[in-house]
Amino acid sequence: MSVLIERGDVWTLTLDRPERANALGAGLVEDLHRALDEAAAARPETLVLRGNARHFAAGFDLDGLAAETDASLAYRFVRIGLLLERLIAAPYRTVAVAEGAAVGAGADLVLACDHRLVGPARTLRFPGAAFGVALGGVRRRELGVALTTGVPADLPAVLTAPAPPRPAHDGDAELAALARSVAVPGLRDRIAAYKAALTKESA
Repeated sequence: MSVLIERGDVWTLTLDRPERANALGAGLVEDLHRALDEAAAARPETLVLRGNARHFAAGFDLDGLAAETDASLAYRFVRIGLLLERLIAAPYRTVAVAEGAAVGAGADLVLACDHRLVGPARTLRFPGAAFGVALGGVRRRELGVALTTGVPADLPAVLTAPAPPRPAHDGDAELAALARSVAVPGLRDRIAAYKAALTKESA
C-alpha cells in the first residue's frame, strides 16, 4: 500500500513512495481511489492529503516508459483526472498539506483540495503542457500558487474553521478536455522527449 491512512473525524492520507518522490504511478493512483472509496462510506469531517518533508508528489511517474503505449498512458492520465474530480466534489472538506515539492499531477492534487497549505519555499509547477496533456484544468493552473490558502503550520486552524464555499466547477468539461488531449497520437513519444530533455538538463 503506497498510501498510509489515519482514520477518525479527520482522515489523513499520506503518500508513501519516498523512493520515487511520491510520483503518481498507477499503483499509487489506484490506492488513492480505494482510500476515497472508503472515505465516501465513512464520511469524515475532513480529509487531509500530504506527502513528506521533501516531496508532496513529483507528478506523473515516468518510470517504465519503454513498456507503455499511447493507450496505457492515456488510461493512467484519465484515472488521475477522475481522482482530481473526486477530490473537488468530495462530500467533506479536503486539505492538501504540501511541505515538499508538488509538480505536475502532484500540484494538481494540491489545487483540487478546498484548502491548500504550501510550504513557503515551495512552488507548484505544471509541466504537462510540455507534452500536450490538459490535466487538472487550465483555470486552476492559471491561478496556481495564488490559490494557496496558507502554510502547513496553519493546519490546526484550518481544521476548526468553517468549510469554504466551493466555486462552480464543470468536471465533465475538464475530463473531456483531458480525454481529447491524451487521444492525440504520439503521446508516448511526446512524454519520452520530455523525459529525455529533463535527463539532459540534470546531466
